[in-house]
Amino acid sequence: MRKCARFAATFLSALALTAHAADLRSIQEPKKIASVFARHARLRVMNVWAMWCGPCVAEMPDFRVIDETFGPEVALVGVSLDDMLPDASPDPVEKFLDQHKIAFPNVYYTGNPDALGDYLRFNGEIPITIVYDGAGKELWRHQGRIDRNETIARLRELLRRKP
Repeated sequence: MRKCARFAATFLSALALTAHAADLRSIQEPKKIASVFARHARLRVMNVWAMWCGPCVAEMPDFRVIDETFGPEVALVGVSLDDMLPDASPDPVEKFLDQHKIAFPNVYYTGNPDALGDYLRFNGEIPITIVYDGAGKELWRHQGRIDRNETIARLRELLRRKP
């Protein structure tokens, strides 16, 4: 009986860890980031961030709330630029995402930062948040830390538009 109880406790602990495991994917080419979004979402929100960026870290709980508020209608994807630092690895990013209970997918971008800036049409200043429709057309962008309530209101406004 004790062996069964020990097995059950170990199994449930492993299951709990898996349930909160961050969805962090390494991507090197900017155009492949779009493949991370859920296909059926009406809006796609991309946030480019890094752990060494104070405003980026500060807004992460806001993105968690946004993700929980909208469900499958709005797909969020974070794009971490932490690989830009020497000797970087995805492990600290994954740990950060787990600690902050971030459930939406994140990309650990390993490509050329200039290529990402060109692809997304931004100068490298982060955080930056870009909202696309389901077809990939840009609808809105915000440079700097988001305001949670304003962003939620903006996403609701965009969802009310006819597709």
